[in-house]
Amino acid sequence: MLGVALSFTAPYLSLFGVEQAGMSPMRLGAFMTLVSASGVFASTAVGRWSDRTQRHRAPLVASLVAAALGFASLGFLRGYPELMVVGGLLLGPGAASLSQIFSFGHAVLRIDDPAQDEFAAAALRTLLSVAWVFGPAIGALILAQAGFTGLFAFAAASFAASAVITLRMSETRAESVEARNDEEPERSSVTRNEAFVEYGAGDISVAQVQPASDAAVVERGRKTIPRLLLALTLIGLAANATMILLPLYMVHELHGTRLTVSAALGAGALLEIPMMLWLGAISSRLHKPSWLTASAAVHAVYFVALALLGEPQMIVPLQILPAAVVAITSCLGMTHVQDLMPGETGAATALFFNASRVGSILSGVLSGAIVSAFGYRVAFLLCAGLAVCAFVLLSVDTFRSRR
Repeated sequence: MLGVALSFTAPYLSLFGVEQAGMSPMRLGAFMTLVSASGVFASTAVGRWSDRTQRHRAPLVASLVAAALGFASLGFLRGYPELMVVGGLLLGPGAASLSQIFSFGHAVLRIDDPAQDEFAAAALRTLLSVAWVFGPAIGALILAQAGFTGLFAFAAASFAASAVITLRMSETRAESVEARNDEEPERSSVTRNEAFVEYGAGDISVAQVQPASDAAVVERGRKTIPRLLLALTLIGLAANATMILLPLYMVHELHGTRLTVSAALGAGALLEIPMMLWLGAISSRLHKPSWLTASAAVHAVYFVALALLGEPQMIVPLQILPAAVVAITSCLGMTHVQDLMPGETGAATALFFNASRVGSILSGVLSGAIVSAFGYRVAFLLCAGLAVCAFVLLSVDTFRSRR
């Protein structure tokens, strides 16, 4: 239900701002930036709270209710000041539901095997992608029949239904989690050391690293986190700018239809599914830094191609490239950050999603300003430049781990 709600709203929010609320590109960028900034603050706060209390259901339900109220408000509000208030107080906190659903799933499932745990996370991300296969197309049909009021009402109902479903699910209690951690110190120690070996120790075996203290291993892993998060932020900046600009580019610049937009987004989501399942099944055997570096290169190629295309229909098959990027970063990026922050699943998950959201904070204003001054194609070429910068950042650690 969460995936359905997101797939109904994300592709058409920028069209709503321009066509219904009369926003200029700069005003639309400011609105999207406010929503993203509020989401970063909310998800960071609830991530830390859930790690401290080992309670993940309450913040997830709260964020789902906020999203439901926010999109219900969009059904009848059109004034820019009112929309800014709704965006900052409801839509932003509602966006925290995306990171919290993974933390809640991790808490509920509690899988012992790290490989199976990563596969479960990939499967959960795949379920969200399934909704994106048909969601944008159904959203376009609802939009054609009931307008934005009907579209946002359906999305609000989906968020509310997600909250009800979450309330009916049980959650692992903090006491049992602490007991489990006490009972399995050896396995958690090995997992932390494996994370260090994978990211920065080349061919050194786990046995060789084992004498090092857990604190030293975690500290070495944490030193890579800022560079990793910066690269993910750049990738997120480019991806979020595309989510804002692509529907407008296809409809207003290339003179396509909303169904063409939904076909492009649906094709991307459909292609993500087998990639995510495959990566989730073998992720424990992959060198994650190398794959993340390759995804940045693929992202750059996609944006260059996007700037060169002249027909909206040609964008549909091109979606195999961003689908690969999403599959790699969501399946391997999130679990990699979690590996580098053992025992802090909520904070690690929030950091991963906030990297994308920080990018979206910048993407709103920057994309609006660049499109107003230079047009869509220049904006896509600048996105390619951001992907190249992410490639360089990720290559540093990949090269070090391969030496």
